[in-house]
Amino acid sequence: MFKVIRFFFLLLFIAAAALTGAVFSVPAEERPAMIAALKDYALQHFGGTITQVKQKIEQVAPAEILQSLKTIDSGETFQQIASCGKTQTTALEKSTSSDIYRWTDENGKVHFSDAKPGATRKTEVMTVSYPDRKQYFDLTLTEDSQSLPAFTRDKVNAEVRQVYRILSRDLNLEHLRKVLLNVRIIASQQGFQAYKNQVAPQLRTNSGFYTSQNNEAVVFQGNNPDHMRAVIRHEATHVIMAGLYGVTPSWFNEGLAEYFEQLDVSGQARRVSPVDYHWAHLQQRQQQGQLMSLESYVNLKPQQWYGGNLEDNYGMAWSLVYFLMEEPEGKLFLKGMMNDMAKDYCWSTPGSEYFESHYPGGFKAFEAGWAGWLARSLPDSHRY
Repeated sequence: MFKVIRFFFLLLFIAAAALTGAVFSVPAEERPAMIAALKDYALQHFGGTITQVKQKIEQVAPAEILQSLKTIDSGETFQQIASCGKTQTTALEKSTSSDIYRWTDENGKVHFSDAKPGATRKTEVMTVSYPDRKQYFDLTLTEDSQSLPAFTRDKVNAEVRQVYRILSRDLNLEHLRKVLLNVRIIASQQGFQAYKNQVAPQLRTNSGFYTSQNNEAVVFQGNNPDHMRAVIRHEATHVIMAGLYGVTPSWFNEGLAEYFEQLDVSGQARRVSPVDYHWAHLQQRQQQGQLMSLESYVNLKPQQWYGGNLEDNYGMAWSLVYFLMEEPEGKLFLKGMMNDMAKDYCWSTPGSEYFESHYPGGFKAFEAGWAGWLARSLPDSHRY
């Protein structure tokens, strides 16, 4: 018997050594897929996890890990490359000031801008201070032309700040950290495609994408400033989620980005409007019995999510987040889930089992509530 036991442990040691060697020998960008496969195997065959192995590998994996690719060709689609390598964050600090430049052109016309004009112009710096606000992010906005509308930087700052405000005050999240928010705005579609092919050649998009390679949201400027800022809000949400949680469930990651894309800030008023085309599409698909079951949907792996019916998947992602943000119990559920994700970075599996154990009444109650909500008329805007 002793020989049998010794032989068994010897086999385990050899297998562990082989697996460790295999994981560390593959390129960094392939490690998350191998980790996921090992974790699934461990769960299926042994009822346990390989969390310690996963954490060890993440310590040596760089931030430029490519995962969760979208491959739809649409001007309204937002692409991203998510990362399980931790992006840099820092503790929150007090906000200081925002510089506004006042200058007069050669015709005597006075201009105000958030971008410093050329050195040849006489410029007055007008500083606006925000002593009581937390600085949730450092915004680096890069543009390849001088045609960006005035105050774009301030508007993006204000809108992204309100995203954080909703997360911190309305969801009462306590684990928020300062994120480095890099936004690159490219004026021409040709330039946008050239840069995309350089940093993310796998993607197909005309509007914007997020890549962990530079922790950067890349946006095509176009001729509609409101639409451009909507794309920035969507992609900035991906940057924030990557910084706080790493890879998250696809329905949550895309649903929250779709949600905050609709954010409108007017003075101190904040409003998030429902997406009517998502609503109409989902109602039609539901009436025809063509929607995937909610249990199957929330359990989709990233490859299945992005390789499936993206119109359905984006619509359902938006609807789940909007539904949860409608009621106090939904917000409480989201708060708990996001706090749990913050504790276990890159934990991308809050599926139906998580709903079953954390949503009031379990998964069936959540499913019934969502289906009933979807059968009604278009919901009201959320006001904060």
